[in-house]
Amino acid sequence: MKNLSFNFIKTLSTLLFPIITFTYSTRILGVEGVGKVNFSKSVITYFSMVALLGMNYYGTREAAKLRDNKERLSKYTHEMLLINGCMTVVAYFLLFVSALIIHKFHEYRALLIVNSFSIFLQGMGLEWLYQALEEYKYIAIRSLLFQVIALGSMFFLVRSPEDTVLYAFIYMFATSGSYILNFHNSRKFIDYKWYGSYEIKKHFRPLLWLFAMAVSIELYTVLDTTMLGFLQGDGAVGKYTAAIKINRLIITVITSIGVVLIPRLSYYVGQGETRKIRVLIDKTYNFVFLLSIPAAVGLFSLSDSVIYLFSGSSFISAGCTMRLMVPIIVLIPFSVVTNQQTFVPMGKENLILISTSLGAITNIILNLVLIPRYSENGAAAATVFAELIVAIVCYLNAKRFFDMNKIFEKYYQYWLSAIPIFFIARLVEMIEVNYVIKMIITICLSVSSYFILLFLFRNEYLMEAMGVLKNKFGGKQ
Repeated sequence: MKNLSFNFIKTLSTLLFPIITFTYSTRILGVEGVGKVNFSKSVITYFSMVALLGMNYYGTREAAKLRDNKERLSKYTHEMLLINGCMTVVAYFLLFVSALIIHKFHEYRALLIVNSFSIFLQGMGLEWLYQALEEYKYIAIRSLLFQVIALGSMFFLVRSPEDTVLYAFIYMFATSGSYILNFHNSRKFIDYKWYGSYEIKKHFRPLLWLFAMAVSIELYTVLDTTMLGFLQGDGAVGKYTAAIKINRLIITVITSIGVVLIPRLSYYVGQGETRKIRVLIDKTYNFVFLLSIPAAVGLFSLSDSVIYLFSGSSFISAGCTMRLMVPIIVLIPFSVVTNQQTFVPMGKENLILISTSLGAITNIILNLVLIPRYSENGAAAATVFAELIVAIVCYLNAKRFFDMNKIFEKYYQYWLSAIPIFFIARLVEMIEVNYVIKMIITICLSVSSYFILLFLFRNEYLMEAMGVLKNKFGGKQ
């Protein structure tokens, strides 16, 4: 429970920081500036994947199995650092060649250089080690510290559209700068002595499986932004970013529990605790259902107000794009629980690759067809269809290991409890008050009605959560 709490704090800070910075940047940098920054970030993502080589998934899973043996954990960490060092050199070489031969990149040179610092920092950051050791208190405090420093710097230094590169640097510092502390602090958990007999080769096969999985995931989660930049320009990327930003942040919060689950499930798998695995998976799916369904209905109902509040009037046309994207709030968390948070600890990377590859192929084809005609709305539609394909394949794969009928047994309760949210939003819209007040009233009434209805259904997962909170805050040990 303590790990979940600290991870939630970290996720909350990760949620608030992009909201604050994005709200500020849209008003300072404008549609074009936001588009430039996010296009350059999407490009660097591909080279970061090459450097990491699937290490975030593999590192967490394997280190969790070695956490009780410091010498073996240290040796394993050295092996991961050696692999990452070599792949980082390869990634920078590919980036350099790409920057030379792709004409489009020339105008983004400064932004690409600034964002490329994250390639090196992520590799040395050993974030997977801290997740495997379940050091969520340290991760939460460290992340919060760097985000506060970055926010202060941003408000003080970023004042006009000419500060686009400076904004990109500050944002990169906030998200990747803390990895320097990670490396220094890692001496508490591992030794940096030379072991002499490193087994590098044995890691490449599972790493390549996970790298292929990571590539296929990024192809349908980042490629839409990259293709928009190439086919439609910075303006379309800026509007698309405004539309998808809140969706992605909501998804991050919903799936935050999974970061805690990966090392725990890896441990259970290693111990052969089948019953505990099934219980944990069942609760995780229903936790996702409980949060994602009302969030999707709520964002659909409030999309125009949300865009206006967080992005300003120049982005208002992105409200339609946001509504088109709403289904991913339900689809992605389901896929993440199935793939990254269940199949990775189980070592079923082949199943992950099947679903993500199909999603990537669907996304690429639909982007090529829809973006030239419908711009950011076309990219949104392509993403939703790709995520639907992934979710369907995830469901079919999960049926081989879990009783999905039981997992979905209470699914209808979440939808029936969420439907009134739409009507509440329509009724509140008729009130003649400030749009911010309307949004607050709508959210308060929607949350209340949703949980009251779930309570009337006697939803077992809500009742269990209420029991945990009662025991925790009621003074029981």
